[in-house]
Amino acid sequence: MLNEQQQKFIEAEEQFRHEIKKKLIAQEKVLAADLASAKDDVESLKIKSTSKLMELLNSSFGTWFLSSVLVTGGAGLYQQIEHYYDTKKSQQAQLMKYRVEIENRIDHMEVALRQATTVGQAKEALKRLHKAQFQLSPELENRGLESMYLNVYDLVTGSSKERAKQAIEFVRQLEDSEVLLGPQSDSQLISDTDKNQMKKLIKAVKDLHFNQTQAS
Repeated sequence: MLNEQQQKFIEAEEQFRHEIKKKLIAQEKVLAADLASAKDDVESLKIKSTSKLMELLNSSFGTWFLSSVLVTGGAGLYQQIEHYYDTKKSQQAQLMKYRVEIENRIDHMEVALRQATTVGQAKEALKRLHKAQFQLSPELENRGLESMYLNVYDLVTGSSKERAKQAIEFVRQLEDSEVLLGPQSDSQLISDTDKNQMKKLIKAVKDLHFNQTQAS
């Protein structure tokens, strides 16, 4: 028979699952729109390039230039353009996957820590640093938060890059907290000082993550 605290914890977990599902659906729609826009850009560029090429073909200089240069280089130019947009779409998809997984991981760690009263429960909460409790992306299930943020750092620019760097530092401090809890007995009550410090670190990572996502 579950006690009241366990029931509340399960209800909180279920609520977060529902929220994550809604966020995933919303994120997928945004990603689909971005990919469609990138595809339109490629098609538009192809049309414009073709129009300019036809104008050039109608001139004597164009006939010479095309025969001596573009016959060998034109196809390569289109391939480079397509490669650029394919790479951009792939990076956007990968970045979206990292952000959704990170948000899922942080949310569940926050809920578990809020419910924790013992050192053992706090340790369980901090395990979300290294492994997802609920699988969203199989290839990221066993990737740590710091590792994922390092990939995010490589994919973003400007202020988002600085936020990712700050998030990495806060995650490392959470890992230090996990190490400090290691020698303590699982049944020992967790101190308010330790719990509040970990909650502050999680909130700091969450705020940075939210701001980074909104800015992109």
